[in-house]
Amino acid sequence: MFIRRKRKWLIWVPGMILLLAIAMFSYGYIKKIPEIYGRFHPNALQGEETSDPHISNQLDKETAHQLSVETNKTLLEASMKLERYYSKCGHTLDEEESMESHYIGKTENELIKLFPKWQLKKFTPEQVILRMELDAYCPDHYLIKEEDGYIVIFRSDKDTGIPLIVEVMEVSLEHLNQETLDEIKIGIVVDSIEGVEQVLENWGS
Repeated sequence: MFIRRKRKWLIWVPGMILLLAIAMFSYGYIKKIPEIYGRFHPNALQGEETSDPHISNQLDKETAHQLSVETNKTLLEASMKLERYYSKCGHTLDEEESMESHYIGKTENELIKLFPKWQLKKFTPEQVILRMELDAYCPDHYLIKEEDGYIVIFRSDKDTGIPLIVEVMEVSLEHLNQETLDEIKIGIVVDSIEGVEQVLENWGS
């Protein structure tokens, strides 16, 4: 009787040890695979610190990326600089002012959508620089042109480059030579309003 019990005990103990070893090995293997472990313990990776350097590094990267997305927005004290380049004269007009309230708190992609005709040259939370190229003369220049028997003075709009009428006047051009008349038909560009006055004075003399 004692011998039978002893044999049962000798069989039962190794079996339990084997089952325990298999269970511990399986749990350790699953624990090393975040995707599998997460299915059984969805809150485990969030609620405890892990000693696995791969998992810890991945969580740090995700946290840093989320913080970057949340903080990479224009600040209350940010400024906006607009650069307009005019190809016909090669001049650039720069304007920099404090960020308007409706552009504060915007991300880079949001500003790109708000300014589709501009190139986003620089974006930081403190400063935004936008650039536009216009096939026109800058507003520092004036265009003198004859239209329907009148002399019309134009000046380019700074945002579109479209020539806007500054003044229309009657000037006798009968005494001018053909070369000058052809130039007026195309348009004569001068660098200032003083330049316009000088040209008109020369025609009247």
